[in-house]
Amino acid sequence: MTTVTDPANADRDTPNILASSASFKLGSSIFIAAPSSKVWEALTDTSTWPSWNSFIPRVTIRSQPDSPSDNDHNDTSTLSPVLQRGTRFTFHVRMDPDSSQAQAATDAHLVITEYVPPDAAKETMGRICWASDFDAPGAMGPSLMSAERVHELKDVEVTEGGNVLRGTEVRNWECQVGWLVFVVKMMYGRKLHRNFELWVQDLKKYVEGLDSET
Repeated sequence: MTTVTDPANADRDTPNILASSASFKLGSSIFIAAPSSKVWEALTDTSTWPSWNSFIPRVTIRSQPDSPSDNDHNDTSTLSPVLQRGTRFTFHVRMDPDSSQAQAATDAHLVITEYVPPDAAKETMGRICWASDFDAPGAMGPSLMSAERVHELKDVEVTEGGNVLRGTEVRNWECQVGWLVFVVKMMYGRKLHRNFELWVQDLKKYVEGLDSET
C-alpha cells in the first residue's frame, strides 16, 4: 500500500497559528491514484460531499464573495456549492460517522482564507485553507476557540512493487487555540483524530471510484 511520509503533519503551522503554540493539533495524509485536479474538484465542490464525506456529509453555504453582503439573511439555496476564497459556510459535523444511529449535527462556522487550485503543468501545488468565522451569527469569540485548517494537494510519482504510480499526495492538518479547546480535546480528541483519518480515506475511495467508472 502506498503511504505518505509524516502523515500526521504534526509540526506544520497554519496561516495564523504556529504548531508549537496550538492547544490541539489534528492531521492526516494519503496518496490518491488520480490527478490533483480531480481530487481538488471533489474537495471544493460541497455538493459531492454527501456522496463521500461521512464526517461532514452536509454543508450550508452562507455567502459567496460575489453575493450580496446581507446574504446570510436571504435565501442561500441559489448560491454556488463550490468553495472559493471568501466563501462563508457552515459544517454540519457528524461526530460519530461510523454509527448508524441518528445523531444531532454539531455546527462549525468557517470562512475560506486561502485558495490556490493545483496546476500540474506549472507544478503548482493546490492549497485551500479555512478558519473559524467569528462574524457568523451565533459564533463564539476567538478567546474561546479559534481553528485553522489547511489542505494541500500535490501531483507526485511513487514507486510501488517496481511500478511507477502517478497520483496526488493529500495533506490535511488543523491547529486550534483557545481555552475551550482543552474541553474539546478531552471530550472528542480521539474521535476527531479518527475522523480526520476517515476524511482522507473517504476522499480517496470516492475519487478513485470515479476513475474506475470512466
